[in-house]
Amino acid sequence: MTGSSRKTFQSILIAMSLLFVFAASAIAETKLPPTPELPQRASRFEGLINPQTGEVVRTMTPKNPESAQSQKKKSALARYMAGRIAMERRRIPAALHEFEQAIKLDPSSIDPYKAIIPLLLTNPRRVEEAENYALQAAQKTDQGYELVMVMAAVYQRQTKIDQAIDLMERALGTRSIQSGTKEELLTQIGLGLYHRLNKDFDKAAEKYELVMNRILNGDVDGSDLDDLLKNPGQNFDEFGDTFLKAGKPELALKAYEEASKHRVAKPGLHSFNLATVFQQTGKPEEALKSLQEYFDAQQQGRGRAPYVLLESLLKELGKEDELISRLETLLKNDESNDVLRYFLADLVLKNGELPKAKELFSQGEKSVNDPRAQVGLLTILIQEGNAEEIFELLPKAYQRIPRGNDEDTLEQMQEDVRALSESFEAQLDALKENEELITKVFDHARTLKKGDEPSLEFLQAYILGKLATEADDADAAIEFYKFAIGMRNDPPTLLYTEIGGYLLDAKKYEEAIQILNEALANPSSTLQNDRWRLLFFLSYGQEFQGETEQALKTVDEAIRTAPEQLHGRLEYQKAWILYHAHNLDEALTQFQKVIQSFPEDQSVVQDARFRVSAIYVEQGDFPKGEAILEEVLKDDPDNTQANNDLGYLWADQGKNLDKAHKMIQKAIESEPENPAYLDSMGWVLFKKGNYKEAAEYLTKATEQKNGDDSTIFDHLGDALEKLGQHEEAQKNFQRALEIEQEKPHPSEKLLKEIKAKLKSD
Repeated sequence: MTGSSRKTFQSILIAMSLLFVFAASAIAETKLPPTPELPQRASRFEGLINPQTGEVVRTMTPKNPESAQSQKKKSALARYMAGRIAMERRRIPAALHEFEQAIKLDPSSIDPYKAIIPLLLTNPRRVEEAENYALQAAQKTDQGYELVMVMAAVYQRQTKIDQAIDLMERALGTRSIQSGTKEELLTQIGLGLYHRLNKDFDKAAEKYELVMNRILNGDVDGSDLDDLLKNPGQNFDEFGDTFLKAGKPELALKAYEEASKHRVAKPGLHSFNLATVFQQTGKPEEALKSLQEYFDAQQQGRGRAPYVLLESLLKELGKEDELISRLETLLKNDESNDVLRYFLADLVLKNGELPKAKELFSQGEKSVNDPRAQVGLLTILIQEGNAEEIFELLPKAYQRIPRGNDEDTLEQMQEDVRALSESFEAQLDALKENEELITKVFDHARTLKKGDEPSLEFLQAYILGKLATEADDADAAIEFYKFAIGMRNDPPTLLYTEIGGYLLDAKKYEEAIQILNEALANPSSTLQNDRWRLLFFLSYGQEFQGETEQALKTVDEAIRTAPEQLHGRLEYQKAWILYHAHNLDEALTQFQKVIQSFPEDQSVVQDARFRVSAIYVEQGDFPKGEAILEEVLKDDPDNTQANNDLGYLWADQGKNLDKAHKMIQKAIESEPENPAYLDSMGWVLFKKGNYKEAAEYLTKATEQKNGDDSTIFDHLGDALEKLGQHEEAQKNFQRALEIEQEKPHPSEKLLKEIKAKLKSD
């Protein structure tokens, strides 16, 4: 399924240097007429008369002529300086061009690489180019190691750990990361870390073992060792933890022993490490003894892990009934240990002892600030149905507890933080599903916002507005967002775009238009400076409402008020409006205009190319639609959308099915919950005759956000029909028909096909 900047002294010097270079070049290019009375000369300057002496100028032959390589280096430096000036003037395409030329002329200079990579990284479509330059810098310069590490960190932040690992592996052995050097060992440590993040502890252990062996064998000098191990005790602990998880307890013990040498002040940590080794080697009694030594030292550096280990050991020894009493004794001897307190509170809460758990979490205080206590108390308050205390607690919890919007984000969190975030999300889900309780929370807030001097605070109203959007309560969302907006003389644009975006997603277009128009009419300087952004959102609402001409005028006004660098995206928006209104010929012309007018904006150009492909397909010109996607894949073989779209087109035509399957699989691996990609996979499997697996993918597609699509339900009906599930197939065909009929421009072809399937019942 297809889806005038101020000049600094440095810049003046650079400009003067360039002026000298260019002026000399211009003189060299000047063609003077020959002087008849002088003999033929080898230089354009030879034969000129010195006006002071009357002597003929003769060419001087340098004793040591400048080499071609030296000339290239000078030219490269000039190109690099020109690029820096272009950057200062914000002429990014020109700067990129100059840096590219500088690298071609002198690939051994690190400065152009350092300049071009950050520029490329500002464009998501050019990350691969940045990676290639980082590798080239590693191969051609002595300092390229740092750029490889930067690129790997970029991938890690994007949760593309596999790409970070692949980049670092390819960089090993290059000029700047030669075997046996400090840089190589730093790279191996980095690889170990990324493999740990990937939960691939065997490979992480392999990297860490290599590093540890070289260190313990004395192959690393003192200064290099300081660079390798910033915190030796912690570093060796990490090695040991990894070895344990990889099933290598002997190596773990070796690493922990080394860690203890660097952490004499905290012997308790070594006891905990030994306990983990003893447990894995089948010695639970010795593990329990070492763990008690850790507890006696009253250490908290290992977080919840020691108490989890205690629970596991007692269970292994058949003494699980001792856990609560042991923890209570530990807490009595170490009352400031909040990690222990909240671990015990969680266990008591799990046993259903709400008053005791509440006392442990709150410690007798009316207000708690520790996020662990906030989550625990929220759990209790929901079970008690205490709307007023939930109302007081929520804004504090929202501010302090990190939220993972997706699985990749959660994976990047530390284990304890991830567990806290997941627990908070679970309680929020429980609250949102409890319609009676969440209504009571909203009603309590409504009593506080009444009267001439309402006591409902801005943050409280804002948080309740967000909660209402997540609970899909549009009326409450509008009410509390509007109240929060009304409490600010200069309200942030974010308030309007959040509620406006939610209403657009909820298909409440009239309400979205009204709120965005209120923002546009607000004299706030903040809102007026962001006028283009509000107009951009408004154009969506107008087009979804069927007001195409007004939507186009709105985008034109946005273009007049927006920074120049955003014009490409706004011109694209005009094309999208025409496309959505089914003015395909006009949309095609506008998308092509965007491609031609904004070649430097690769993101916009790429999006426009996909739309052009879709239009050709919709018009029945499959070869043209496929050719555009093939061109995209030629430049970017791993492009997720292009792989999906072309794979789907081939599947829909019943051709290249094996290749289409692989391409769609690549898209699925990148975005496993994208309903369009799941539909494509289901459809290619259907075409290959694998109806059962097809139905599984198609069913999953309908369960995703934005999966309420007529094509998906139609495909699912086809798969179920093939499986002999006629009644279920008919229900899906009926749902497909209803969705398609609700569209402002339904596909007559699809409607006809669905009706035929329903008629055949």
